[in-house]
Amino acid sequence: MLFQAVLPWIAYFNICFFWGTSTVANKLGSTSMHPLMVGAVRFTVTTLLIALAAAARGVPLRITRRDWKTLGTGSFLMYFLNTLLVLFAAVRVDASISTIVLCLIPVGLVLVDSLAQRHFDVGPPGVIGMAGGFAGVVIASASGLLGGGADIGGITLLLASVCVWSVGTIYLKNRTVEAPFILQIFVQSAVPAAAFLLTALFTGTLRPSTLNLGGVLPAVYMGVADSIIGLGSYMYLLKRWPTSVVSTYAYINPIVGLMMSHLVLHESMNAQKMAGAAVILFSVLLIREDGRLTAWLRARRRAKAG
Repeated sequence: MLFQAVLPWIAYFNICFFWGTSTVANKLGSTSMHPLMVGAVRFTVTTLLIALAAAARGVPLRITRRDWKTLGTGSFLMYFLNTLLVLFAAVRVDASISTIVLCLIPVGLVLVDSLAQRHFDVGPPGVIGMAGGFAGVVIASASGLLGGGADIGGITLLLASVCVWSVGTIYLKNRTVEAPFILQIFVQSAVPAAAFLLTALFTGTLRPSTLNLGGVLPAVYMGVADSIIGLGSYMYLLKRWPTSVVSTYAYINPIVGLMMSHLVLHESMNAQKMAGAAVILFSVLLIREDGRLTAWLRARRRAKAG
């Protein structure tokens, strides 16, 4: 009984910690080995582990053509193209800056969802939140640009990754997938693994001789901690806690990322970075609570009018 009571908290810790350390692992891997090789190792390891887990549980690797198309498209966007952009950005941008910029994902989701529905259903608090999110990125990025911890190209790659992730998320949100969860993870790792391997092959960077522990270990860590433990914990927790409670991990991940980038990579923690992170997190809070805040504002207007 005690273990069952504690298990959700363990899952919550996994999400907060492992997803929070992703930018640090990307930085370590991409500065030790070619980004394409890092991606290839990460997703190949994940694919093999998931295949072994499915075999151990007696789950056949059979997926309908429709699910392959849906999961394949979403996986290409979210786990290949997004990861590709983040890994190449990691070479040019401090992990702490990457952590802050990637906090913009909720803003990207709102914008892409609005475009998909062709209806901008966001109240004043949400609009302020979106503007504040970009303001926070400007504040934090200025610190990196002035201090040499980032460049325009790296920031652009991170912003593009936010867009790609948002498009992939909204694409999957609006489609139904019947495959079991373990097979969904299999496809979401197999597709980017194949894409990274083929891209590395055609670009001439697929060279086993370039493998080294400095790049392989962070890649394997990401494959296990991020793609398996983190995602598995997230899906488990969604069935046991309210989504609003689970989603609070988004406010803890940046804190973990900033702390680990300072402790592991010895990156500076200046006032500009902290201010930028604070502005973005407050903006994300406004976006998440937009419905409630907008309803409250309307109620106050009606009360004054009456």
